[in-house]
Amino acid sequence: MTERILLTLAEAGERVGYSETTMRRAIKATDPDKFPHPLPSKLAGGTYRIKATDLDAWVDALPDG
Repeated sequence: MTERILLTLAEAGERVGYSETTMRRAIKATDPDKFPHPLPSKLAGGTYRIKATDLDAWVDALPDG
């Protein structure tokens, strides 16, 4: 099966282990030094979609624990 390019908030959250609410907060975030830091997204049909590559980059940019 081919991996999807655009993910829903629920799919993105499931993929990284965060809630849909946290993913929405990340999309609306404006301060790159806070958690969650801004997550690029697309608005399609009135709902947010996240590019899989943007999600991967967002996770890579999270601070180390």
